[in-house]
Amino acid sequence: VKRFYSVKSVYSSTVLVPKTKFPVKIGNKTSEHEIEIQSVSYFYLYNWQLKNGASDKVFTLHDGPPYANGDVHVGHALNKILKDITNRYKLLRGFKIHYKPGWDCHGLPIEIKAIKTNEFNTLTPPEIRKKSKLFAEETIKVQKKAFERWGIMADWENGCYYTFDKSYQAKELTSFYNLYKEGLIYRDLKPVFWSPSSGTALAESELEYNADHVSRSVYVSDNVISSSDDVTSSSDDVINVLVWTTQPWTFPANQALCYSANIKYCLARPSNGGCIYLMALDCVNGVSRRTGFQFQVFQTFDAKYLEGLVCGHPMYFERTVGMISSDHTNTSKGTGIVHIAPAHGVEDFGIGQKHNFNTESQVDSGGHFNSKSDENLRGKFIFTKGNEAVIDILEHNKTLVHQHDYKHNYPCDWRTKQPIFVQTSRQWFVDTESLRSKAEAAIQDIKTYPDSGKLALLNRLHLRTYWCISRQRTWGVPIPVCYHKETGEVLMNQSTIDHVVGLVSNHGSDIWWEWPLNDLLPADIDADMYERGTDIFDIWFDSGVSWNSVLSGGSNASTQADFYIEGKDQLGGWFQSSLLTSVGLQGNSPYRNLMIHGFTLAADGQKMSKSLGNVVDPMVITDGGKKHPVLGADALRWWVAESNIHQDIHISDAIMRSAAESVQKVRNSLRFMMSNLNEFNDSMLVPMDSMLHIDRYFMGEINNFKEQVTDAYEGYEYSRATRLCLKLIKKLSNVYFSIIKDRLYCDEKNGIRRASCQSVLYYAMDAVVKSVAPVLPHLVEETSLY
Repeated sequence: VKRFYSVKSVYSSTVLVPKTKFPVKIGNKTSEHEIEIQSVSYFYLYNWQLKNGASDKVFTLHDGPPYANGDVHVGHALNKILKDITNRYKLLRGFKIHYKPGWDCHGLPIEIKAIKTNEFNTLTPPEIRKKSKLFAEETIKVQKKAFERWGIMADWENGCYYTFDKSYQAKELTSFYNLYKEGLIYRDLKPVFWSPSSGTALAESELEYNADHVSRSVYVSDNVISSSDDVTSSSDDVINVLVWTTQPWTFPANQALCYSANIKYCLARPSNGGCIYLMALDCVNGVSRRTGFQFQVFQTFDAKYLEGLVCGHPMYFERTVGMISSDHTNTSKGTGIVHIAPAHGVEDFGIGQKHNFNTESQVDSGGHFNSKSDENLRGKFIFTKGNEAVIDILEHNKTLVHQHDYKHNYPCDWRTKQPIFVQTSRQWFVDTESLRSKAEAAIQDIKTYPDSGKLALLNRLHLRTYWCISRQRTWGVPIPVCYHKETGEVLMNQSTIDHVVGLVSNHGSDIWWEWPLNDLLPADIDADMYERGTDIFDIWFDSGVSWNSVLSGGSNASTQADFYIEGKDQLGGWFQSSLLTSVGLQGNSPYRNLMIHGFTLAADGQKMSKSLGNVVDPMVITDGGKKHPVLGADALRWWVAESNIHQDIHISDAIMRSAAESVQKVRNSLRFMMSNLNEFNDSMLVPMDSMLHIDRYFMGEINNFKEQVTDAYEGYEYSRATRLCLKLIKKLSNVYFSIIKDRLYCDEKNGIRRASCQSVLYYAMDAVVKSVAPVLPHLVEETSLY
């Protein structure tokens, strides 16, 4: 027996052994192997298909520009790979693809990364801009290299857009003026979100909320000076209106008290005696819990009796404040009575305008009380010593009833993570109120994936009362206006815009800071009478007009993309800024379809952060690390495709190993089919009706698979497509391949029985290759080399 197995069998030459040089595994050489495939195969199809693709079928995917402010992360991978899978599928369906990757190159994130904190006060604006641009350019190189490594199909040399390009900025300035000319952009004094840590106004989309923020909240009394006969005590005790706030520093700006016409109010006395407090009846128990006071309610009355009531100011006794009815007052917290500081609240400002109150802020851009404030407050930071100083004055005046720490959700600057506040400031705004109805109508015409995205977009649109587009920073596109030195009147007309646009087209926007004003204005204007504006555009306006620069002109004249694909945070960001500018300038949405994906999270659902040690680096996935094997770009791409992208997506080492194993299963299946088709070609295909019954059955399975996977791709259900692929491969590998091995290896080489199952392998391989091609381009290109 031992001799029989040690000697080469005389029958071995009759066995048709599978033959292929296609490797089973690549292992730690996956990275080099994929890069080699990109270089030796016809991997980058983008420029070729632009020249040779059908002109009647065009698919345009407009790229939302990532910030050029740091290394790539798995969120970049998710976004870029989703776009590439979409483009590659459309290419397989015969479309000519228009896809121009871009970068958002301006803004505070880049300034902060490019310049050390202690340098801001010593550098000139041109120096800040130069350093910021250099940082952005270096970051773009790093990010671009990563995107290429992931196999993203694009013209990376000459086919990208950058918001710091001269031509881009010139078109942005033109877009701005055209909106201004239509009355859709204006300058006004309004309450804005202000970041003292960044020294600039912020958009709502630039806020993050800290659920653990702690404010020093206070209950303050305003003594009633005059009131209705229905709001009196039976004794001579003073009645005090009780007010609660988490922002004591706003009391210097207090000009009124608001109540609701729909609330029942009362007079209540603390059980320990003292003065009488006026508050909402439904708030008495809550106030008691917070203050520790036990109250005895002895009179209730309707809100109508508060009309015309006048109180003393809790800080400045020489002032009085009236009580005003307002719909925004409620009993969910506080006392049912709200103090109104028109300079520091959106609703407060509206009330202030209605009643002609002073809306000027007493706080400077750094968050300190300014020279117009009380001398005991000047120069003090509102969140610390300024707040304490106000509380001290209230305590000294005996108007402070109670104070305590209060933990609540508070808005912070998304970049610095520091608290912001609301204050009135003269800024430039897009008139979202005038655009809203048109934007709503445009949303009805688009398709969103998932379907719930349409309602989410509408809801975010309704939340935006106005859009502040001016920022008080240096690194950005200048708002091209000048102001009269004496009157403050805005100088901007067709002549000044045409002049500046021409200069920026040739020299870039640095000239706004570098050239004398007389060179920036037409010759017929006396530059000595004006001063140039120092504001720059909000980065959401920068990118929000990208459709006008990228989608117009060139070989693609359309200004409406087939697809925008971004994360759910862009519902209030780029999706909305693009929609509003497009509706204002061309009357329709800049996109026909929106795909909205979730965020990437750690395996346990937590946000990834270096402090938690749960960050997954996409470049370590593709190219390996000290403790991590090389998994390759195709494994990263498979993880994206197999995920439920409309939810938040989890990632970990274990999840990525599973993705790599799935890619290996596809590889093994393709290798088996290739090795048994090494001398087979399409001229040898057996018609289906001449096949063996088992072969016909599996041909039916393959045809069903092709219909189902096409349906999945057409619905942009990439996770369903990957599941279908693995299901077919499992069925082939575990059942069909085992059944046909005898025919493949032992039947007559050119016999009908062998050709029958080879024909099935031929069709199966074609189906698998085409179905995984959008997801696994490296693997598919590799099969074409053997």
